[in-house]
Amino acid sequence: MVAGRIHRLLKLIALLQSGRVYNSAQLASECEVSRRTVFRDLRTLQESGIYVLYDEEKQGYTLPWRTIVPFKDLTFEEVLALLVLCQDLDKAIVGLPVHRFARSASTKVLNSLPDSLRENVIDAAQSISIWFPPFNPTMRSGIHYKNLLKATIEKKNVRIHYAGGKEKKTLSTMLSPYHILYSNHEWFVVGRSSLDRGIKVFPLLKILKSEILEESFKKPSRFNLDRYLTPSWDPARQSRKTIPVKIRFKSSVAETVSQMCWDQSQEIKKLKGGSIEFRAEVDSLERISDWALSFGDQAEVLSPRSFRDLIKQKISSMMQVYTNGARPTS
Repeated sequence: MVAGRIHRLLKLIALLQSGRVYNSAQLASECEVSRRTVFRDLRTLQESGIYVLYDEEKQGYTLPWRTIVPFKDLTFEEVLALLVLCQDLDKAIVGLPVHRFARSASTKVLNSLPDSLRENVIDAAQSISIWFPPFNPTMRSGIHYKNLLKATIEKKNVRIHYAGGKEKKTLSTMLSPYHILYSNHEWFVVGRSSLDRGIKVFPLLKILKSEILEESFKKPSRFNLDRYLTPSWDPARQSRKTIPVKIRFKSSVAETVSQMCWDQSQEIKKLKGGSIEFRAEVDSLERISDWALSFGDQAEVLSPRSFRDLIKQKISSMMQVYTNGARPTS
C-alpha cells in the first residue's frame, strides 16, 4: 500500500513538472484514483516542501520549476548568505556571465521558503551589501565564454584563433577545454592545445574567434587545476619558477594589506611604528608590480633589485606622460 502511494506521488510530480497544467479530474484519471485521493496527495506534497501552484486562469495545477528538492530545512543564515551573494553579483560585477543564473536561482530558492522565513531573509538582506571588484567584459569575450563553457561541459574540441604575444600575430589551435577559470578580474580557459600537445592557458580577451567542433575529447582523470596552476598572479604565464619578493607597507595601509590574502605564499611581518613587510613567492613581477603601484607612496619594494628597477621604470614612464603630455584643458 505504501509502495503504491509512493509510486503514485512520483507519477503526480512528473505530470506536474511536464509543463502542462492539469485540473484535479485529469490528475485523477492519469493516476487512476478519485479526485479526493488527488487532493490528499497534493496536500502531502505541500507538507513535504514541494510547493504545487494552482493557476486560476487555466484552472489547474503545476510545479513552478523542474525541481523536487525541498528547501524548508535551510537555516536563516544559509539563505541570507545565498541571497546577498547572488543579488550583489548583479549589481557590482557588470557582465559576469553567471550572474543572471545565480540571481534567478536565489529567487527560486527564496520563493520556495515558508512565508515567515522568506520575509525575515528579505528584510535582513536590505541591510547587507557586498561589493565585488568591477568587471565589464567585452561582447566578444562574452560570446567566446558561452562557446567554451558549452564545449567544456559537453567535452567537445574547439578551434580558437587568438592574438599572439609580442609578435601580435593571429594564431590558431584546436583546444580540448578542461576548465574555465576566473582570476584577477579576467576569464581564462585551460586545456590541451594541438600546438605542442600540452596543457595551456588562454585569456578569453585574446580569443578572436571560436568554433565548437564535432570531435569529442576525454578529460584525463589525473588533471587537477590546483596542481597545474601553482598559486599565481598570472594564470596565463604558466611559469614553474617563482621569485621571492619583499614589499614594505606604511602603517596607513598595513591593516588593509594584512587582512587580505593576496597570494597563498604570502607572509606578513610586523615592523616598528605599525608598518609591515610583505613577503611572497610570485611567478610574475609584471602583475604584482601593478598591485604594488596601486598603493602609491605607501609601498616600497625592497627586493629583488629587478623588481625595484621595474617599479622605477614604470614610475619614470608615468612621469614622462605627465611632463611631456598635452596640457590639461579647463
